Formats: sequence, structure tokens, C-alpha cells
Amino acid sequence: MEAGGVYRGNWNTEKNIKRGLNLGLEEVDDRFEKTLADINKMNSNRVFDNYITKLAFPFFKNFTFHSEINFQFPLTILTGKNGSGKSSALHALYGSPKGKNISDYWFSSQLDPIEDFGGEVRERHCFFYEYYYNGENSSVLYQRNHHKNRNSMEYWETSRPRAKYRMNTNQKRSNPIEKELVYIDFRKELSAFDKFFYFGNIDHLKSNSKQDYLRLKSVELKNVIDSGEIHEIRGCPQNESSIQLTEPEIMAIGSILQENYKDIKLIDHKLFQGWGTSVIWSKDGFTYSEAHAGSGEIAVVILVHKVLNAQPKSLILLDEPEVSLHPGAQKLLLLFLLEQVKTKKHQVIMSTHSPAFAEGMPKEAIKRFIRNPDTNKIDILDECFPSEAFKYLGLSSKYDNAKIHVEDELAQKIIFSVIKNNSDRFDNLNVFFTPGGASYMKQNYILHYAHEDNNKNFVLFDGDQSYDGSIVDLNTLTVKDFHNKDYLKEQIKSFTGQEINFVKDGGNGKSRDDQIIEAQKKYINYYKSCVKFLPKTTPEEIIWDENYVSEILLIKDKTSFKEVMEESDYKIKILKTAMVLTGNDNPSSIRFIEDMLIKKWIETNDESQVEIKEILLGFMKIINNQEMVMG
Repeated sequence: MEAGGVYRGNWNTEKNIKRGLNLGLEEVDDRFEKTLADINKMNSNRVFDNYITKLAFPFFKNFTFHSEINFQFPLTILTGKNGSGKSSALHALYGSPKGKNISDYWFSSQLDPIEDFGGEVRERHCFFYEYYYNGENSSVLYQRNHHKNRNSMEYWETSRPRAKYRMNTNQKRSNPIEKELVYIDFRKELSAFDKFFYFGNIDHLKSNSKQDYLRLKSVELKNVIDSGEIHEIRGCPQNESSIQLTEPEIMAIGSILQENYKDIKLIDHKLFQGWGTSVIWSKDGFTYSEAHAGSGEIAVVILVHKVLNAQPKSLILLDEPEVSLHPGAQKLLLLFLLEQVKTKKHQVIMSTHSPAFAEGMPKEAIKRFIRNPDTNKIDILDECFPSEAFKYLGLSSKYDNAKIHVEDELAQKIIFSVIKNNSDRFDNLNVFFTPGGASYMKQNYILHYAHEDNNKNFVLFDGDQSYDGSIVDLNTLTVKDFHNKDYLKEQIKSFTGQEINFVKDGGNGKSRDDQIIEAQKKYINYYKSCVKFLPKTTPEEIIWDENYVSEILLIKDKTSFKEVMEESDYKIKILKTAMVLTGNDNPSSIRFIEDMLIKKWIETNDESQVEIKEILLGFMKIINNQEMVMG
């Protein structure tokens, strides 16, 4: 650890500088996955102390009452469309540590008054958070109060835990968390040059243009940077001392932006009228200021400088850090933040519109903010797969076009209904069936899917295709069995119930046993991970509802009721029900009864539906690379 809290860590040698500037996608992904694994291990061992574990909004702004965010991973991503409340959540977090107040960002005015909830609710705006410190869990409640005799209308006070807010009332009133705070709103991080050039006023200046004024004042700025002096006008300082960025800071910035910087300086000044920050970069052979830099360069410099100088276990809040950064730089910025979380045990929470920050992150780290069309309030989905973040933001991604292959039309309708009823979770999944039956699928389609090995093809058989026992674990086989195609063939037959023929690809009529063995292994691993089975024996049995059908049949035709109920074959049960209710047993009548039963089944949400949702959730984990598929 350097003076001022700068950690050199992974960013400290000339070798690493060059490595950081030449990272390939594979190396970035490897470092990303390793860092995630290390953080997960640290998290399970409760290494992250003085850590906010939950933020709750019993009655707060336009959030659905009693919304909450659980911080299960030390880097959290708040994603959602414009106006979905992400920044409001960050402002509540900003006001959480001791000495901070949410009213710095949310305050009442004549145009935008903050009013208490009316009607039946009649509650003040409030929020609370829970935190973990020294082995103990504490909670802190903040309520907005009105004090006409106070200098500020914006007064938020702590209070004891309240049962009506769904707090643990057995806990005593706790002090706010004491934690260094770093808050950066990237939409507002304008350089001194940009502030004047785009928003400055020269009406009272002698200069004929903004360009002339900047030329004049740039001479003064260069002088104070070179001399290190504080320039004053009538005793008022016009600048602060310039800051020479350290080697680790320069290296981190260069790694994120993939640029070979030799030197970077920061200086806060008011030489361009209002206070602002100027940045001076040096590369091979030339030096330039923020006037000729991209806004993404400026944002990364400010972020890296603040993060590397933050004390360990800081709370770091980032509002839209993707501004002016291309997706590749966003990925490298995320890697930098994760490595800082690992090294200095920070808690980082960012709001973003960019799915690039969500890619590869665990679902527990991603929170999705959604405007509920029925209530017009903001709902928070506390766990969100990266694929869901892409889909909700209307972007195509590598997660698209995941397919579930089923045996028949009824199975397709059942799975489609579950997906539709849980579209916020399973919208990335598509379901289809092909004629030919289970045996044909095992010999042809599964053989093809296993060879493709793309984690986006799944098979969901009827329950009568399930097998007793377990599929062999290739990692536990002896060397002899591992390379024995006859042994592997028998293993495949044991769980498929049939012999699977693997095509030989050999020249001059020669058998390529090595290719067959490799294909057999892929088949086994694919079947183990990506082939599942519907609950019960057939799709008809899943949707059949004895009580529901009984009520209808007893009203329609008491004579036929007993005949339908005594039938043991669920397919025939549905056929006979169609005959009673429609007077016909043709395919359209049968589909009508199936659709009626599916609708009722969706409403009941029975055990079989819960089991199917668990299967679909497992597929989503594989699509998002959060469950290993051995190839």
C-alpha cells in the first residue's frame, strides 16, 4: 500500500504495463473468470466486512411498496431503461454512510415538491439498509421529516426499526455505517474546457470568442502546472496544486483505454471561469489536454484516480460509467473494478444502460429495474441473468436464439405457456417440436447438438423417457474405459435405451475410432447437462385436473362423467372430454380442451409447474455460462 491508499497490486511493473496494453480477448476472459471465482470464495468466507447487505424501500419515491435490493455480490449492477429509478437507488446509498445525506441529490422545490404518500397509505418517504460489521448485522432506518424551524427543509433522520416496514424489531437502533464514499456521476463529469466551451458566457469578457479566451487562459494554466504555484486574484486561489498520477494509475488507465500513456497530470482550477478539472496526457512524442481528448478518456482518468486512492472497504457508487466508452473499454473497466474489489475489499454499485457490464456476471450481481405497466410503479427484479439484461434493453446478444426441443405439440404448448407466464425470466428461450419422436431425436438431433457445443440447444423429453440411475462421469473413468468406444457405447445405451450410431470419418475406408470416441464423450456430457425430462409420464398427465374437469362434466353430461374418470390413459381422457364438451374428437376439439386445461394449470402453479420452471432456470444458467457444461 502506497501513501494515500494507492494499491499497486496487479498494476505495478513494466511487464504488466505491456501486458495490460496487449490483452487479448481470451486473456481478458481468463482474468475476469479467475477474479470472479476469487471474489466468490472471499464472499462465501465473509471476507467483506463493514458491508451493506440490503437496501429496502418501504415507501420511497415511485418504487413499489416494500421493494428491496439484496447485495449478495460485492459488485452490483443496477440495470434498466431511462427513468426506472436506478439513480434514485444510488442516491439512497449515497445518503447511507455517516455524515452523508440523500438531500444533496433529492430535495423539494416549488416545481418538484416532495409530498408524503396520501390516500390509504399516508406514509412519509423512507428507506432502510442493513449492514454487516464485526460479525453483527445492523439496520438503519431513514425517514424524511418536516421541521419548519430548521434552516433546511430537507431533513432525514434515523429511527428505530419499525415492524410496518418489515424490519427486524428485535434489533436495537443502530448507528449509520462508517465507510468512505466515492460517488461519480459520469453524465456530469465535464472537464474545465468542456464546461466553458459548451456552457460558458463571454459577454462580459474582452475576448472576441471562446477560442480566444481559451488560448489566453491556457498560457496561465500551463504556467501553474509547470511551476506548481497557486495563482491568486485579489487573494482568491484560482487553482489547486496539480496532481502527478502514479505509475499504477497511469498503467490502469492505459490498460482500460488500450493506450500507452507516459505521463498524466490532473489539476482543479477556475481559470476557465468556474471550477473544473483539466487533464494533461503525454504519449510518445506529444502532449495534449482534455481539449483534444475524448470524454471517455477524462472519465476513466477521474474514476481510476479516485478508486485507487480510496481507502480499503470503501463504498463506490458509479452512475452510468459507460458514457463515451466503447464496449471493449467497458469490459476492461469492469475487470479493473473487480480486481480492486478483490484487492481492497470495496463494495461497488453501478447503474448502467449498458449490457456489456452485465455480461459474464453472476445473476445475483445484476438487479433489473422495471416500470410495472399495471401500477405505473418501479419493480426491482433482485436477480437477473445477463441474457435478461440484454433482452430487456432491446439489444441482440450471444445469448439470443436459445432453443428447447420437445417431442410433441402439447409439450411445446406447455413449455411456451410457462415461458409466457414468466417472460421476465425466460424470454430468451424458444421452444419447438419436430415429428419423429424421442428415438429419432436421440439418434439425430442430440448427436448434432452435442457436436455443435454452443450451450444454446436443449432437449426436454416427456417423463416416460427418463432413466434410472445416473450418467457416467467421464472424469472418474479409468484410462482404459475412457478410450474404449465399446464401453462408452454401452454407457450411452444405458441412459438412452437404444444404440446410438456414430458416423465414422476415415479416408480410404479406414475407421477413425478416435473421432467416434470423442463424439461419444460429447454426447455423454451433452446428455448429462442439456437433456431433461418433464415431470410425470406424459404431457397430458401434467395438465389433467380431475376436479376442474369433474365440475365441467357434471354440469354438461353426468352420464359421461364416470366413463372419463375411469379411463387410465390421460390422452384418452382428454379425447373423451373433448367429445363430451364439443361433440367431436377431431384435432381442433382436442386442442381446445388442451388449451383450456393448460390455462387452468398455469393458474394453479402446482408442483409440476414449479419443477418445469426449475428446469428452465437450469437452462438459463447454462446459456449464461453460470453452470458448467463439460465438452
